[in-house]
Amino acid sequence: MTERPKRPKISFSGIQFPLFAAKPDGWWPCELHSAAFPADLLPRLERAWASNPKARRKDRLPTWALTELLLELEPQLLAVATDLRATTWLRAVRPLADATVVALALEAWVCGHVAPHQADVPWGEVIDKALQLQWKPVRPDLLERGVRPNGTAEPSEAVYKMLATFLAASWVDGGHRLGGRDTGQGSSWIMGPASPDGDRSVFLWPPARLSRGGEQGYSTHYLRFNVVTLPHDGRLLLRVVPHVTRMAATQPAYIPRRSQYEPATATMLLHAPSGVLRGTERDTLLRAPVTVTGVKDDMRWTWKPGLPRILSRLPSPDLFPLPDQVRKDPARFASPSEAEDDQAPKPQAFLQHSTGYNYFKDEDNDDDGAREIGGHPTGTGFQPIDHLTVFEALAPVLEEHHLVPVTPTAEVKPRSRRLPEKRTQAGVEYPIELWHATPRTADAVHVVLTRILGLEHTPAHDGDAVGGCYRGDEFSVRLRLVKPGLLLAGWPKPTDNDPDKRRRARQAALEERARLWQDEFPAEDRPVGCLIELEGPGYYKAARLEDPKKPLKNALPPRCNRLVQIIKPVNRDPNPDAKTAGLHPFENTEVRKQDIERVTAALRDLLRQLGHLPTLPPLFGTAPLEVAALWLAHAGPHFVPMLLRMRTDGTATGQLIPSQSHPVEPEIPLEQLPAALAEGRGKVKRTDQEALARFLRGALAEDDTHDRLFIARAATLRNKGLWPWLANQHITPDALVWPGISLTDPAVVPVHRTPASLPGLRIVRINDTNDELPYGFGIGPAPEVAESVTGTEDVGDRPDQAEPRPGAAQNQDTADDGASPAVEGDAAKTELVPVLPELPYGWGRISGVARWNDRGYLAINPRPSTSQLPKGVSKLSGPENDSKNGQNPTSLHIHASFLQDGDDPDQLALYVQTLRRFHTHTDKATRLPMILHLGKLMEEYIP
Repeated sequence: MTERPKRPKISFSGIQFPLFAAKPDGWWPCELHSAAFPADLLPRLERAWASNPKARRKDRLPTWALTELLLELEPQLLAVATDLRATTWLRAVRPLADATVVALALEAWVCGHVAPHQADVPWGEVIDKALQLQWKPVRPDLLERGVRPNGTAEPSEAVYKMLATFLAASWVDGGHRLGGRDTGQGSSWIMGPASPDGDRSVFLWPPARLSRGGEQGYSTHYLRFNVVTLPHDGRLLLRVVPHVTRMAATQPAYIPRRSQYEPATATMLLHAPSGVLRGTERDTLLRAPVTVTGVKDDMRWTWKPGLPRILSRLPSPDLFPLPDQVRKDPARFASPSEAEDDQAPKPQAFLQHSTGYNYFKDEDNDDDGAREIGGHPTGTGFQPIDHLTVFEALAPVLEEHHLVPVTPTAEVKPRSRRLPEKRTQAGVEYPIELWHATPRTADAVHVVLTRILGLEHTPAHDGDAVGGCYRGDEFSVRLRLVKPGLLLAGWPKPTDNDPDKRRRARQAALEERARLWQDEFPAEDRPVGCLIELEGPGYYKAARLEDPKKPLKNALPPRCNRLVQIIKPVNRDPNPDAKTAGLHPFENTEVRKQDIERVTAALRDLLRQLGHLPTLPPLFGTAPLEVAALWLAHAGPHFVPMLLRMRTDGTATGQLIPSQSHPVEPEIPLEQLPAALAEGRGKVKRTDQEALARFLRGALAEDDTHDRLFIARAATLRNKGLWPWLANQHITPDALVWPGISLTDPAVVPVHRTPASLPGLRIVRINDTNDELPYGFGIGPAPEVAESVTGTEDVGDRPDQAEPRPGAAQNQDTADDGASPAVEGDAAKTELVPVLPELPYGWGRISGVARWNDRGYLAINPRPSTSQLPKGVSKLSGPENDSKNGQNPTSLHIHASFLQDGDDPDQLALYVQTLRRFHTHTDKATRLPMILHLGKLMEEYIP
C-alpha cells in the first residue's frame, strides 16, 4: 500500500469571510422608472379590508401577498414596495408596455386576500378603471447608504431592493465564468426568480441529470446575492454565496407539510428561453408555488389561491403548465420536445426539491406491484474551495462597481482548545420504557446501554414486562419493555365531506385513543421516558391512517407523565459485504451500525428530556453564573414564549407566560415543561405585544443582583416591536432599552439603562439568520509544495491544514453511497473534468471565534464528524461530484451587548461558543447555544 503523502502545513494568518464592502467614495447611479400606487384605488381597498371579518390587522393591508404575485408574474419589475402610500410602488428599467399582468395580480390579490367577502363587487372593472400608472424617470444611487447613531450602515431602500439584481445581471450579461463546470459546452448563467426581499440569484443552466441506486434527479448551482449589515460596521456589505438547487426527475411520492396550520406546498421553477411573457426579456427563471394534497398516486397539485384566475388571461398562457401534469411526469416537462420552426421553444418546468421529499424510483414494479421509493441523488453543501473560488472570481467583477473584498479578521485565541469537563448530577436513576414490537429493537437498545453508554446490566422482571437496571458511575437507567400492540396502530381518518364534522370526528377519535393510553399506562410520580417504535409518516399516509406520533406527544406527557421519543423499527439484517459501512454489523451483533447510531441518538435525547444535562462551566475563570434565555415558539395565531434557566447548582427550569386559563405560571423543572406545553398552556396572541414585552422584561430579573447571563436570539425577539433594541440599527453597547419600547416613534423617549443600574446582568445577542451571515475559512501563505491529499480532515477547534491546489483530487469518488453518479446529457460527454483556478494562498476549514469589531464576533463550529468529503474535492468542478455532501461552515454572530465593569467581551464570546458544544445528548456542535437549543427541542410538544 502506498504511503499517504504528508500534507504541507501552514499557520493560518487570519479568517476570511467572503464579503464585499462598498468603497467609501463609491457610487453607482442608474436610470430607472418608477410608478406610484393608484391613489383613487387605495381608500376603497382599505375600507374593504377593514370590513373583512378575518383581517387580523385592520390598519395594515396584506401587501406581502401582492408583492409576491407581481414578482412571480412580471419579470420586468425590479422591485415592488409593500407600502402602498409611498411615492414609489413599482420600479422597472423602462415603463411596462402594458399593465395587464399588474391588473390581473391586483384583481387576484383583492379577491383572494383583501375582500373575499365582497364577491358581488366587480373588482376587475374597478381596478381596470383606476389603474393608470404614471411612470417617472428616477436616478437612484445603488450604493447609497448612511450611518446610524450606533455606527451601523443604513443602506437606502434602492440598495436593499435592487443592488443584488443589478449585480446578478452584470454577472450574466458579462458572460463571466467561475472556471469549473460552467465552462462546459452549452452552459451559461441565467437570472433566477425575483425576491420580495431584494435578494437575487443567478443559475447555472441547463441542469444536469443524475442517478444513484435507482434515484433520479436534476441539479445545478446558483449564486445568491444579498445586502447585509452587521452592528457597528458602517460599510455596505454584500454576500455572494453558492447554493445547490435540486429538482425532480421522477414522480414525487411524498411532500411533507411544513406547518400543521397550512397545507403542504411545493415550488415549480419555469424557464422559457425566448422570454417569459415577451420575446425581449433577459433569460430568466420564474417561481410558481403550488398546493399539495395526498401522497403517492393519490397526490394532487393545484396552483396556489389566486393564480388560476390569472394564468388563463396572461399574454403567454402556455408558459404555466398544469401543475398536476408536471407532478405525473417531471422529466417530460424538464426536457420538453423540440418546437416547430415557426414556434418558440417550449418552456421547461421543474419541481424544486426540498428536504423530506420522496420520489418513486425509476424502476419497474416489483412482483406485488409496489414501487420502491427513494430520495434525491444530489448531495448538499459546498467545500471551502468552492466558496473561495466564487469569492475570487467575483472580486474583479464587483470592483468595477466599487465593491471590494473585506480583509481577513483575527481569531480570538482561547486559553485552552479543550472543552471544560461536562459534569452531570451524580447518582440519578432515569426510568425508561421501550414500547416495541420488533425483538431486534430491544436488542439494539441493550447494546447501546451496555456498549455505547457503558452501563452494567442487571436483569429484572416487572410483571409481564422484562427489563432490567443498567448502572454506571454517573447515572443509571431502569428499563421496562412494553408491547402495546394495537394501542400504537393508526386509526382511520374521517371521511365526511363537511370539514366541521370531519374535525369533530377526528377530535373524538383522538380523545378515545388518549383515554386508552391513559387507562393502560397510568401516570407515574415522576416523568418516565418512553422510547416508542413507529413507522415513518409516509406509511400512515399511504394507508390512509392517522399518524399517532403527534397525538402521543400531546397526550402522554400530561395524562401519563411520560416523555416521548420516536424511533423507526430496527428490522433490517446487517450486510458485512455492503459498500456502505453503516450496513455492516456492529461488533459481531445482529444489528447494523447505522441502527446502533439511531438508537444511541434516541436514547441520549430521551435522557436529555428526563433532565440528564451538564452543569454550566464557569465564566471568567470564576464561579459559574446563571444562564437564561427566552425561546419564542410559533403556534398559528399564537406565540409560546418559554423562559429557560440553568442555575449554578446544575438544575434547569422552565417557565411559561401566564394566560387566562393559567394566571399563575411558576418555574418548574425542565423535565416537567413538556406536560405543561402539551396541555396548551403558555400561549399568547401574536398581537399582544405588551404581555410579551412584560414577560421578557421579567426574564431579565431587574431586581436581582446575582451574576447572570441572558442570551437573546435576535431572529425572533427583534421583530414585531417585541424588543427593537436588539435590531442591528439600534443596539448600543451598555445602553439597554427595555423590551417593548419603540425606538422609531418620535413621541417615545427611551430610557437607557446602564450596567451600574442593573448589577450582575450580562446580555449577549446572537444572530443565527443564515441569510445575514458569511461563512468563514482559514487562509495563509501558500505552501511551497502542493500535494494531492484524499484523506479526510481532523475535527475539532483546530485549523485544517491548507492546500492551494484543489484540482488534483476532484475525480476521486469518495461518496460511500453504494453507487456512482451517472450524468446524462452534455455533461456526460465531456471527457476532461474542468479544474478550478488555483488560489493564490493556502486555505482550509477552521473553527473558533473571530473578532469583527469591539463588541461583534463571528463564531464557526467545528466540522461535524459525519462530513467525510476530502477537502480537495470541489462541488463546482463538475456534475460527477454533485452526489457528494459538502459542509458549509455557517457562522453565528455574537454581540456582547451589555457587560459589567471589568468584563472581557472576548471571553464572553468564547463562552457562548463553548455552550454550542456543551451537550450530553449529542457530540455535534449545534447552531444555537445549549439553552436555546433546549428551547427549540421543546417545540415538538406544542399542540
